Amino acid sequence: MLTPAGWSCRLVVKSISYAKAPLLELIVEIRWQVSATGIPGGPGIISGLSAEFDLWFQELTNTLRGQGFHNLERLVPHDMPVMAHQPVYRYRLSDDPFPVVQFGHGIFTVNAGPPSYESWSSFRPRVEQVLEALIASRPDGLELDVFSRASLRYIDLFDAQLRGDASNYAFIRDGLGVVVDLPDGLLDVTADRNRISPTVALRLPVDGDEGASLAFQVAAGRLGQRPTTDTIMDMSYSVDRRIETTPESVLSALDRAYETVHAWFETLTAGLRDRMKPVAGS
Repeated sequence: MLTPAGWSCRLVVKSISYAKAPLLELIVEIRWQVSATGIPGGPGIISGLSAEFDLWFQELTNTLRGQGFHNLERLVPHDMPVMAHQPVYRYRLSDDPFPVVQFGHGIFTVNAGPPSYESWSSFRPRVEQVLEALIASRPDGLELDVFSRASLRYIDLFDAQLRGDASNYAFIRDGLGVVVDLPDGLLDVTADRNRISPTVALRLPVDGDEGASLAFQVAAGRLGQRPTTDTIMDMSYSVDRRIETTPESVLSALDRAYETVHAWFETLTAGLRDRMKPVAGS
């Protein structure tokens, strides 16, 4: 059984910014249905050329360049098959890692992270701006009345500065309050509990939000070339239902997602608040 200590599904927490936040990346993702072929249950493959997609890409590129996204990268080589809901193009404001906008057949993402990301309230206008660009750039011949999914994902990494001397196993249990209960005596087989490599994951339907679910995972992991193993927490709030293709409808779903994910984060990290150093006035 997994129990985030002190959690209440009706919890409302004031938004707080931290000088030493564990955030690695935030991902806003919008999806819509596209025609694809492939094996049932497998990834859909976009077959043939799509004049509508090419026109959408060209107009979106022009609009995003007007917003400062001058750096364009193609992610899928021209001689490779393109999957449905796979980013094909990536836009950047500069050489900095964030913010990033990605566009593909049936998918649009806005990615953010340190040092440019400070809070959802300060990042939200950017999301609204690029959503307006996406929607306004649709070709006249493309029928797209609704999006099929909107999601907000936060990936956090807790290194030794935030964990202290605790192992990943002890930190997940004592620092985050996530407890995995096993029958008595089963852990006696381990030579050293500090060397346990934990992974805890769950997905739950969200009360009061049609088609919404919250995916939560916390695990010991290593990022890229980092020499140490840290605690990585991944939370994603997804809304799988028909969403009108307007910035207001998408942002309404994302705001609800943020409130829930932020409440979970504040509850799970309540004991780490001093180490994360809250920003005065946030």
